[in-house]
Formats: sequence, C-alpha cells, structure tokens
Amino acid sequence: MKSAKAADPVRRTGIVALIIAAVVMLTTALVVAPEGTPLREQVRSLVLPYFGQNWRVFAPDILKTNRTLEIRAQWRDDSGDLVRSDWVSVTDIELRAVRGHVVPSRIAKSSWNASSTYLQRYQALDEVQRETARDSFVEGDGAGSRAVPDAELIDRLGAGDPDVIRFLRMDYMMMRNATMYATAGFGRPIEHVQWRVVRQRPNDFANRFVERQQFRTATTTFGWRRANVSVEPRVVEAYRDLIRRHGAGWVFQEAA
Repeated sequence: MKSAKAADPVRRTGIVALIIAAVVMLTTALVVAPEGTPLREQVRSLVLPYFGQNWRVFAPDILKTNRTLEIRAQWRDDSGDLVRSDWVSVTDIELRAVRGHVVPSRIAKSSWNASSTYLQRYQALDEVQRETARDSFVEGDGAGSRAVPDAELIDRLGAGDPDVIRFLRMDYMMMRNATMYATAGFGRPIEHVQWRVVRQRPNDFANRFVERQQFRTATTTFGWRRANVSVEPRVVEAYRDLIRRHGAGWVFQEAA
C-alpha cells in the first residue's frame, strides 16, 4: 500500500509534465505556423510579448540600419567637355578589404564613421539649413566654376550658429575624401565631387523570411562640391591600391 501511494505523486507529476510539454509544443507549432493557420494570431499575440525574439538576440546593441556612402565625380575629357561618372559605393570597396579576416583592418569603418559624423552634424541643423546644405556649393566663374566662398556659405546657412561651422568643417573633409577616391579611381584631374548616404533597414525579426522589403530605402543626396584639394601622389596611390585590390575590377565607370 505504501509503495502504491508513493507512486501516485510521481504519476501525477508525470502527467502534469506531459500536459505542460504538449502545451508548449502546440504553442510553438502555432507561433511558427504559416499565416492563415487557425489560432495562430491569437497565440502569437499572447506569447510573443514574453518569449518573442528580435535581431538583438545576436548582439546586445545591434545596428538596425545598413549605411553606405556613395560618390560620383566630374572632370574634363580630351575635348574639354565636362564628364560625369556613375555613383560608386566606397563603403562596399572598404568592406571587401576585410572579408574573410579574423582580425580585420579598421579601414572598413572609414566611410561608415565619416558618414555617421556627417549626418549627425547635418541633422543638428534646422530644416531650412538642411535644405541649403543639400544644395550645390559650386558657382559659375566665367567659363569654369569655383567653390562658393566660405564666408558666403556661412551667411547662407546662418552666421553665428556653431552647428553651421561644425557641419562645414565636416563637409570639407568629406569633399577631400571623395576627391581622393575619385582621383585614384578615374585617373583624371577631378573638378567636382558629390556624395549621398544610403540607409537600408532589414526586415524586423518576425518578418525575416518575408521577401518583400518592409522598410523603404532612405537616400540623402548632397550637391556638388568643388574639388579644392592639393593632390599628393603618395596619398592617391594609397587610395588606388585599395581600389585595385578590392574594387571588383575598377568599379569606377563613366555614366552613359
């Protein structure tokens, strides 16, 4: 009698465990079931707030947006006509330099960091200032062109505003970097450069298997800048070496 009574709690515990396991398995099956399955949405609305996963399961502070910096340039051909290139992603070139490396070079974050700082200073401006910042900073100068003088740019954007000065300093550095890339890639004396920042956000974790893009690609394009840079052969050769090794066969091409 004692052994039978002792077995009852064990049997009851086993039955409860089986019921819990069955509920968990059924709930899991409904959560991952295809759309349209009966009770799927009701179960998901109850379970996901407590047991759902998102992309942060792979990292504590994972980035939600992929950002790339693209440039294009203008130069004179042999006839003296102004030629414009296609857009080229310098971020893609830099990323190719670190693929397959256990301890990659920090070159992969060069354009990513630059575009991040540039956008932060751009966003610090007000709406009117941002519209001006996206405009061209080049003006006609007889048969050619010249950069808009610094004093005039400051007046256009807002004299006395420290955010304007911080933005223009970063804008100048972006012009230098774009000019070096373009000079190395096209092998021509560059007159103007332009850049844009492209931001793509992957689907949320719950929609990771959905082919349709959940979020629209955001592109912020800035106007032409005069390539006012003293080109040093040693520096250009460093850029050219990067492009030669990781530029997928000299990806720089003139626009049709």
